This record gives sequence, structure tokens and C-alpha cells, in this order.
Amino acid sequence: MAQLVLAGRVLPMAQGADAAPRRGRVWIEDDRVVEVTPGRRRRAGFSGATEVDVGDDLVLPGFVDMHNHLAYDALPLWTEPGRTEPWRHNKHWPDADTYTGSVTEPAWVYAKACPEALLAYVQVRAMAGGATAAQGWPTSNRGYRTVVRNVDSEDAGTGRDDLIYTSVVTRTADALTESVRRMNAGSGFIYHCAEGRRGSRVLQDYTDLQRTDGLLSTLIAVHCCAVDAAHWADWDAAAAGGVVWSPLSNLVLYGETTLVDDARARGVTVCLGSDWGPSGTKNLLGEMKVARIAADHLGYDLTDAQIVEMVTSNPGTLLERCWHRPVGRLVPGAFADVVVIRAHGRDPWAGVVAAREQDVALVVVGGVPRYGDADLMEAAGAPPSFTATVGGRPRRVALPDPQDPAAAWSWEEVTGTLDAVQRDPQQAVVAAQARAAAGPRFAPDAELELFLDMPDTRRTGRAGPPKDPAAVRIPPVPAVEHDAAFFDALDASPIQGGVLAPLRATFLP
Repeated sequence: MAQLVLAGRVLPMAQGADAAPRRGRVWIEDDRVVEVTPGRRRRAGFSGATEVDVGDDLVLPGFVDMHNHLAYDALPLWTEPGRTEPWRHNKHWPDADTYTGSVTEPAWVYAKACPEALLAYVQVRAMAGGATAAQGWPTSNRGYRTVVRNVDSEDAGTGRDDLIYTSVVTRTADALTESVRRMNAGSGFIYHCAEGRRGSRVLQDYTDLQRTDGLLSTLIAVHCCAVDAAHWADWDAAAAGGVVWSPLSNLVLYGETTLVDDARARGVTVCLGSDWGPSGTKNLLGEMKVARIAADHLGYDLTDAQIVEMVTSNPGTLLERCWHRPVGRLVPGAFADVVVIRAHGRDPWAGVVAAREQDVALVVVGGVPRYGDADLMEAAGAPPSFTATVGGRPRRVALPDPQDPAAAWSWEEVTGTLDAVQRDPQQAVVAAQARAAAGPRFAPDAELELFLDMPDTRRTGRAGPPKDPAAVRIPPVPAVEHDAAFFDALDASPIQGGVLAPLRATFLP
């Protein structure tokens, strides 16, 4: 039985952003929050617990990234050269001239040639932004271990694999009816829905759900930026589910984003997702800032406190309906997923929204310290860890070596493996083919192979191996944090029309 106590200014988010932080303690046993106590009050039964006092830093639930395509997160922002007009919808840009060569093929090579290193990189990138859970893990030929919580496959201690279903592919007819049946039985459905400009044909994703009686409380619809105000009003407030807002990706691709105020007016719970490398932010610290910029630009009625809810208690509300266990809140029985943020004396809500990667002091997943400042990781009793520099600060990261789960991996090995693939993709394709041919592909001990989840209309709709390995070009692996290269690429993206220009100053003042 492992026990950990975190003392600081606690934002439990028990009822959302209903209370200011108070000095107190979060009492953790194994993977559960036992209690949150105010002031100096202590709890019996923790006399031998490891206790860490983070001073005036904020202690709050770990962030939940409710929409990602993690297999693509080793890629930089992508823009189709010469295009200034917004894409119509998500069936449109996969047919761009450079999409296959810039997105599909590089991602395929990473996923097949070095899947373990890719998974390590994307988890460090997520934790660098305070995330303890993420949606959008790549499927694979066999199981694999993660330290960041897997929203798609979490069984919440039930041993069941049907708590949440996901689909990137648009569902129609019998497949959609089956998804609605599962929602009515209590399963969550995370569904890419109506991604595109208002007035485009993908609105039908949403109206098909409506006609199938699928606008339910266990629906977590991703994007819905094509849904207009009138159609949001068709979602019965008594059965309101959730929508995942990815404003940077929406603005970069479509020049429009979700009508968040109209969704919230129907009682729909709004979460944030950083989407993916080619058109999204690096992590939820970035997406919160974009939410602030987009809300101000578009006149949405959003406070900083409500933006913080979008990465904590809001996803918690939706997931608890399926997991039947609290998450996104520091309450008794909740998953012990915690992040510590330096707010630098600011209003706590503004401080969280304004936080940069260097302000993430500690990340605890399932009661285990996984990422943070070296002194806090050591004081919290972290398992074996390696050093990585993120946001100009040295960090310790407790990410197991896939060959020896009792040992820490090496950041040099992780990044070195990715860099080797980037420098010589042709050899990496050969290595990927050798891995796949090493034995039965779907055996429990097979070499790991990840499968991509995004479409490619130039490849009959599915991502696949490069047709000409000698022509594959992979850009350098981007930094896990928001850096000048990211903002240079963002500034060069014409579709968003400069709306996102203020984002640079929030990370690089």
C-alpha cells in the first residue's frame, strides 16, 4: 500500500470552479484520493506516508486531453503550400497534394519502425502540459503499457472493455444504430462529428445522430464546428452530453470553430482537446490559451475558471457517467491524478490558463509521480526516472523501459531513436518490415506495431506504407514544448487570418 500526501494551495474542482484555492492536503492511497483536508488538519492512518509540501503552488486534478491523435504528435504543424482558402471539412484536406507526403507517410514510418519511442515522446509531451489522461491512443497489434491514463481503454477497475467506444470514421445506418444502442446501455461514445465549416455537408454527421436519437448524455462529440446555433438547440438539455473543442486546429483548417456559447446554452459540457501535431497545439496549456484568445475574439462568454473546468471537472463529468468513478476532481474515491502548477501569485484561474511548460512542477498519475522538478520527484518517491530538459528546466520523467519495466528509459535513447528514423526513413521502412516479419503479428509477444487512425483519400481512404520509400522525407522531431519554431509555423498558416497571433506572446514573452 503506497501513500502520498501533497500539501499546497488546493483546487479540488469538486463542483467545478466553485471555490478559490485553500491551503490544505490531498491524501492519496495507491491510485485513489482518500480525502482533501483544509488547513493543517491531518488524517489518521497516514503516519508513514510520503509527504510533499509544494508551498504556494496550486494542486489540482490532472488535466484530461479529450481529443488527440497521438500517433501523429511527432510531426510539426502542416500547411498546404499556397492555400489561403479555408478547407470545407475533414473529408477535404486529406486530398491535399502534400498531405500524404507531409503527414501520412512520416507518421506511418514512426508508428511502424519505432512505436515504443513514439509512445514515450507523446507521453512526455502530454505531461509537459499537465495532462494525466489523454484520448486518441493508436490501436496496435497487441497491448502496450502507458503511464498517462488511456481514456479510450480505461476499465476503471471493472475489467470491462466496453465503458467507452470511439470512432474517427463517420458512422451511418446499422453502425450508427449500434453506437446509439451502446450509449443507451451506458457506454460512452467519443465520436468525430460535424468537423468543418458551418453550411458544409458534414453537418449531416450531427443530424444523422439526431434522427437516430443519438444526442444522449453519454455522447462525447468531437469538434461539431459545423453545427449551427439552430441545430445546437435541437439537443435536449435533459440529455445533454459533451463536445470536445479544439479551437486551434479548427481555426487553422477551417477559419471557424465550435459555437461554444450555443452548446453551453443547451447544457452541453465542453471539454478541450489539443487534437494532433499537424494542426493542433502541443498540449493543453496551449489549448487553454487558444480558448481564451478565441473566446475573446468571437465574443464567447467564458471565464478563465470555466476554461480550467474544460480540462478537469468537465471531462470528469462526462467520463464518470461511463467509468462510475470520479476523475478530473480531487474527491474521495477519485483517480489519484494530480498536477502541481506554479501560478506566480496571479489569480489562480488566470494563473492556470497562463501557465507555460516551465510552470508544471509535478504530475502524478494513479498515485505515482511521473514527471516534474527533480526535487519534487525525489521527495514524492518517484520510481526510476530519467532527465529531460523541457521549457528550459531540467525534469525527471518516470517512464519505464519497454524492455525492463523496473528500469527507467533514457530520454537520449527515446529522442535518438526518433531522430535516426527522421534522418534515414528509407532504412526505417526496412526496419519496420523486418519487425512485422519477425513472427506472428498478433501474438502477445509480437513486435509492437501501431496503426494510424486518420484518413488519406489518396490512399483509398486508409493510411498505409509509402509507395516509394526512397521519396519519404520526415521533418525534424519538434520540441515537446511550444517554441519559436511552432509559432513561426503558426504565423505562416494563412487560413486562421492572424487570429492566433497573440498566442506567441503567452509562451515567449
